[in-house]
Amino acid sequence: MTTTMKSFLTRAVSALIALAIIIGLYVSLGVLGLKIAVGLIVVIGNWELIGILFHNEKSKVIKTLFRLMTYAVFAASITSLSMGSIIYALATIVMIITVLLSSHKEGNLEYMASAQAKSALGLFYMGLLPSFAFRLLDQAYGLYWFIFLLAVVFAGDTLAYVFGVLFGKNKVMPSVSPKKSWQGSIGGIIGSVAAGLICWLFLFPENSVGVFLLLGGISGFVGQFGDFFESLLKRVADVKDSGKIMPGHGGVLDRVDGVLFASPVVLGGVLILSHLLS
Repeated sequence: MTTTMKSFLTRAVSALIALAIIIGLYVSLGVLGLKIAVGLIVVIGNWELIGILFHNEKSKVIKTLFRLMTYAVFAASITSLSMGSIIYALATIVMIITVLLSSHKEGNLEYMASAQAKSALGLFYMGLLPSFAFRLLDQAYGLYWFIFLLAVVFAGDTLAYVFGVLFGKNKVMPSVSPKKSWQGSIGGIIGSVAAGLICWLFLFPENSVGVFLLLGGISGFVGQFGDFFESLLKRVADVKDSGKIMPGHGGVLDRVDGVLFASPVVLGGVLILSHLLS
């Protein structure tokens, strides 16, 4: 068995185990189980993100405060998006003040600016973005839309990998992610559109198919940049994987980076569609 095939099988088994856990939570607790799954991803992903953004940070105060502020942003955002934006702004200000007060004596301006920027970016990435997937479950047909979100991202990710292995020649962003090719990217979009078509066929047959093809393609395209974004963070931090919890994938963030970026796209599409149909 080739190394590529072993890697693919490892990724597939790991993904199936994760899917089984999610299904188990839904069977046991319904939609609440899926919300708990999102919450667990935030908790684990937060630890992984701190290991990436603040891996050289010596201050335990900054790390602990960032962790707590991330939870605060997520908790506020799943309650109310307007409240979430306020808490996000306040949490960012708190982190800025903390960095300034704790490090101004050293006079390292580059460090202070970097720590503040990382804090704002991290609060957005792990505090705000997961709340869109959570809130998707509160929409009409929320379970179906949540399935749509996961389907278009994971199908896109799978076909991008397959197309990349079989046909990949021209690299998209070799400085950011050396293995990803244009051929893989095109395959990923095809996979996302196909997943959108299947979701329409089985979950939303009464609606126009064009909406689901378009939303699937856009969500899959944006989701790919979630992958590039996390690759950029890891390269800057000189970290190979965000964690080791999922063999073949790395950490939780390595698996859900595309979902995080695609979630506001799908939620926005749902809200627009709901408005047009009302």
